[in-house]
Amino acid sequence: MPGSALHAELNAVRTAVSHALAEVSVASEFGQFWIRSACARLAAVDAVLTEAAGVVSMPAQALVMGAVSFAAVLVSTGAARAAGLGTTGTLIAAVPALLVVAAVTPWAGRRIRMALGRRRLARLPMPQVPGPVLITVPDFLAQTRVRLVSAALRHVGSKRWTSPELAFAARVDPVTRRLAEADLLLCQSIDCLERYLHDLAKG
Repeated sequence: MPGSALHAELNAVRTAVSHALAEVSVASEFGQFWIRSACARLAAVDAVLTEAAGVVSMPAQALVMGAVSFAAVLVSTGAARAAGLGTTGTLIAAVPALLVVAAVTPWAGRRIRMALGRRRLARLPMPQVPGPVLITVPDFLAQTRVRLVSAALRHVGSKRWTSPELAFAARVDPVTRRLAEADLLLCQSIDCLERYLHDLAKG
């Protein structure tokens, strides 16, 4: 699936999730455990899908990581030489710089993906998705999940739909991994809301 098509699908899912979250958030028992749990998971779905839209290709990631590591080593070795350290000291000085880069990379990478994802999704027109009422939110989210799973399968490719292949794709492909995480969060939010409505019906 082309990136633009995937982003359009993610935008549609995010819009549906935002409608559901808005409806659940105004529930009269917002402080109730199942309602709070559903809201937390729906908010997490939006963040995960935004990050999925901001994933860049592996070659681009490797290029950026190499450039950052090279710059860190260059700065640290330059400072070591300026301080009058010998060759051994200069080489040793590069190690902390690389460790800092390795430690900061996951934190910085997520923020870059979030920013890039928001930018990519903001370019797309906002889809018109009718919002649900509270009692229909679980079914509404189940339909939204179908759309998410369909987008994930098309992203992976129709020739790789066996369980082992999908599991492998979720391990090695950062986009598929995030779509699988969003699917799990959707399932959990549906379970929370169904439990809440069940308890409500029992009085």
